[in-house]
Amino acid sequence: MNYYTLLQHGASRQPEKLFLVVDGEEWSYQRFLRLVRQLTGQLAERLPQGLAGADVLLLADTFAGQLAGFLALQAVKMRPILLHHGLSPGEVQEILRENRLQGLLTLSVKSDKSAFDQSKFDLSWEENACERVRHEAPDILGVLSSGTTGAPKVMYRTYESWAGFFPVQNSIFHVGHDSRLFLQGSLSFTGNLNSLLAVLYEGGSIITSETMHCRRWGKLIRGWAVDVIYLIPTKLQLLAAALKEPLPDVQSLFTGSQLLSARNICDLQRLLPQAQLLLYYGASELNYISYAICADPGRDSRNLGRPFPGIGVTVHDGLIYVDTPYHVSGAKIPFTVKDTGYLNEKGELIFEGRRDAWVNKGGVKISILRVENELQAVVGIREAVVLPCADKLRGSTLAAFIVRDEGAEESALRRAIRKSLKPVEVPSVLCFLSQMPLNDRGKVNRRALREKLENYLTISENNSKISVS
Repeated sequence: MNYYTLLQHGASRQPEKLFLVVDGEEWSYQRFLRLVRQLTGQLAERLPQGLAGADVLLLADTFAGQLAGFLALQAVKMRPILLHHGLSPGEVQEILRENRLQGLLTLSVKSDKSAFDQSKFDLSWEENACERVRHEAPDILGVLSSGTTGAPKVMYRTYESWAGFFPVQNSIFHVGHDSRLFLQGSLSFTGNLNSLLAVLYEGGSIITSETMHCRRWGKLIRGWAVDVIYLIPTKLQLLAAALKEPLPDVQSLFTGSQLLSARNICDLQRLLPQAQLLLYYGASELNYISYAICADPGRDSRNLGRPFPGIGVTVHDGLIYVDTPYHVSGAKIPFTVKDTGYLNEKGELIFEGRRDAWVNKGGVKISILRVENELQAVVGIREAVVLPCADKLRGSTLAAFIVRDEGAEESALRRAIRKSLKPVEVPSVLCFLSQMPLNDRGKVNRRALREKLENYLTISENNSKISVS
């Protein structure tokens, strides 16, 4: 069983039902199956023989192209691995080499076609001659790690490692046969891919946009009667800031990858007055781990709720360990991604950040997560991201990147920051931005922020002490 087979079943049972809307273009289950079959025909014509069972990196320039390519490769018995956008050719080659992949398949819409007519793709194939990875499990797809250090690693999944949990997660997230779910961004982000496949599993509908225009998202959500939303908090902040009128038809919102502040919850309750707000905790190596219903803006933002049914969570030496059958192939259970935290008296998971998300500043250990949370609670600060940086006097210190509310003055925010934090926690570098840089998965682009920080430190390298920017 794979997800191409799932699409076939959906098209057989409900051929004319809406499957996918991308901005102005819509596909029924049957129409999208025809698109995938057309692409499998192109693959048969263009790809070398003997690639059955191959692990293939896939890069597509459109959302529909990503999904069609992903399903078409499964149809021809290959394992697709969706590639992040924005990587350099050298980085792509490193992924191919380090993960022993058989090649890179690139799909783009033919230049003589309209923006939405994807019945034919331009297709290119770059072979990578190497010894194949031996798969002990019946893997059908791969996902990329975030690649914060070194080349992103490919992690493989069986069909059951996600689909086996869909009945549980869909019940909690209120995803069903009649659901119309809105998501946005690249399918190389496992949260997006998992959510889409969970809707396909139920026979529901997906609504999305290729653009980062939040007002367009609002029109799509209203126009297509969306009742479930999956967006990560950075995008939810943008959506809430852009839309003045509420979206009363939305009944459920689930989000993860970042925490929700009190302000985030208040903004979302205004925007989605009828929706249940669910914050989940998960990991690419595992799956969904715990979830919390966020009804009270005054709740502890670190509280990630109780484990999902059937999932075990324990804490040893401050590290969170997860016991689950729904994990990437080869993971040793119980598994930890080096996140720290503890279980409170109610059995709820309190998240304290990654083990390496601490700074030793002159002998004082400082939690980056705590500083970020305190900054986001300051009136006038819309977003805050904190990074560690070197300090010639104290070894390590903090740098904070701030997006302020319209009308908030930098001088007033500097004073408020000094009042809200302990003196040792006050960032040595403050950088005010008009907006946070995001990657193609919608997450804060910390690499871009580190480059900004390095540029600033280079300018300041002759100073004996880092000064506030």
